[in-house]
Amino acid sequence: MAKAKGNFLRIPALEALVVTILKAINGIVGNYGIAIIIVTIIVRILIFPLTLKQEKSMKRMRELQPQLDKLKEKYKDDQQMLQQKTMEIYKENNVNPLGGCLPILIQMPIFIALFYAFSGDAIPNDATFLWFHLKHPDNLFKIGTFAVNLLPILNTVVTFFQQKMMSGPSKEQGVNSQMQSMMYTMPILMLVLFYNMPSGVTLYYLVSGVLSVAQQYIIMKGRD
Repeated sequence: MAKAKGNFLRIPALEALVVTILKAINGIVGNYGIAIIIVTIIVRILIFPLTLKQEKSMKRMRELQPQLDKLKEKYKDDQQMLQQKTMEIYKENNVNPLGGCLPILIQMPIFIALFYAFSGDAIPNDATFLWFHLKHPDNLFKIGTFAVNLLPILNTVVTFFQQKMMSGPSKEQGVNSQMQSMMYTMPILMLVLFYNMPSGVTLYYLVSGVLSVAQQYIIMKGRD
């Protein structure tokens, strides 16, 4: 997946805008890696209101979990009624179960634009940051013929903490098996997805994840 194939989900106008912004910031700071970090910070600031709304929604859903568990037990043989009663609880408590996906959906076009930018010719081949070239996997070192790419591994760790924080304290909130499953499957998915991607794209996602964890921690601490 290191090279873009076809035009799947490609938005040329957005890609051109992202490249223009990166080049403008690079012209000031003199490094595309730092430019990516700055762009990531700007994006996180812009979507902070949505992140705050997401955290509120996830917190409310965790509070409703005991009620949902009772419904699952009561209507375990009637999936249609279970779905209906579940949606009624969401509606009564003004909870949107898909609300947590909105910040991710908003960032997805930016992520795709970065992927095509770093997979094509828009970004110079000599664009580097720390030890790695931004248009290739970071390749910290090799074990035989196997390349150890650090950024995707760090991404996996950060994603795990994100999922754990979103799930909340399992002893107190009774996190269901679906949330627990996501806590382990999502990081593995991220590792597979990012392992051979251009490191410029992985850097964006990693910094975004770290900022997301920091934001969520501050929000949660502020309500203790």
